[in-house]
Amino acid sequence: MNPPRLPEELDTTRLRKALHFLAELGEVVASHTQLQPILDWVVLRTTQLLEADEGCLRLLDADAETPTSHTIIKKQSQGVVSGSWPPIVAISVTGYLLHRGDHVASPDILTDSRFQGLKGIDTRIRGMLAVPLKLGNRVTGLLAVTEAQPGRQWTQDDVELLSIVAGNSAGVIEQARLRVAEEEKKRLEEEARRFESELEQARATQMRLVPGQPLCLGSWQVAGRVIPARQVGGDSFDYFLVGGRRLGISIGDVSGKGMPAALLMMTAQGYLRVYCSSDRPLPEKIGLLNRSVTRSAEPGKFITLFYGELDPDAGVLRYVNAGHNYPYLRRASGELEPLSTGGLVLGFAEGFEFQEGETPMAPGDSLLLYSDGVSEAMDPRRQVYGEERLENAWRHWGTIPPTDAITRLLEDVEAWRAGAPQSDDITLVVLGPA
Repeated sequence: MNPPRLPEELDTTRLRKALHFLAELGEVVASHTQLQPILDWVVLRTTQLLEADEGCLRLLDADAETPTSHTIIKKQSQGVVSGSWPPIVAISVTGYLLHRGDHVASPDILTDSRFQGLKGIDTRIRGMLAVPLKLGNRVTGLLAVTEAQPGRQWTQDDVELLSIVAGNSAGVIEQARLRVAEEEKKRLEEEARRFESELEQARATQMRLVPGQPLCLGSWQVAGRVIPARQVGGDSFDYFLVGGRRLGISIGDVSGKGMPAALLMMTAQGYLRVYCSSDRPLPEKIGLLNRSVTRSAEPGKFITLFYGELDPDAGVLRYVNAGHNYPYLRRASGELEPLSTGGLVLGFAEGFEFQEGETPMAPGDSLLLYSDGVSEAMDPRRQVYGEERLENAWRHWGTIPPTDAITRLLEDVEAWRAGAPQSDDITLVVLGPA
């Protein structure tokens, strides 16, 4: 801190008060890592030094084009109600100090000719002594003491004392503010690193919950892949054997993205395995899953889901589509059949009843399940990939093994995006000939 500027004509009592204030200020700054306690102390001690009713320290935002209050704090004397200045008082006094760079010593601001706009307003602030806080030629705020009753005659000693306090506090406050800002920056950076680490762990957990390898049943094979738009996302898929002779397949998408969506989807995946590994009818399985999701989800959160079971012996695919994008069943002829039967999204209503769809599935047929991150993928001009382009691509690639078909489809989507940011999770599941 720079040596204090103390004029020789300041009386001995005021001089001792000023020196004592400056000594205490150094101790306060050294003992606090936060800015607010320093500002509180400056206001309180200034009010005591000038034996005033209230004190106010008003910092201006250095980045703002017009003066704005960054911090206002007050301390009250016994029997004096304290609070923020009326906006018109704050604007008038701050504007005067900014443009004049001089102090305000007024027995009554309501009758002061410099503040014509304050006449007749209702305010507890009457007498005022205010000086600017300055760093070089820049005004960074103001320091003021006020009286609730008009009439106090501010002496030259009062002006000198408050000017000393303000002149030596401005630099200290700025240093403290910069130090606090730097510490806050470090804290936020550390939080960001910790959050990134937690997201990476969540991503690893989420990826362990989806199948990592294709699954075969007889002459059929199913494979899937999910690419989150963030480190964790709301898309997921699953496939597993049901009763040893059926192949269960699912794809789901939670409304929203990030950690909350991922946690809800992971919860739903656990329930899906429990309910759908049984021999219950499909509508009953999805009804139980819907009840669990409805009870687990936050208001406004829901899951779109497609669940199907392939019975190779019967050559039948039975399914329930709970509000998900219609999967495309590609016939050996190249014709596409959308699978739409089912009902509402999961989480909308606990007692909703679902319908079961059924369609033949013969050798040469193949099934594509996808999330809207595929059809809604955008290029640099924000044009979407679209359902029609996806249908044409599936007609073309639906005859090759599932893992190869997924690779080709993802390459086509990536080529369409042409480097544009991925706006949503991308998930593909393909059931076809092994």
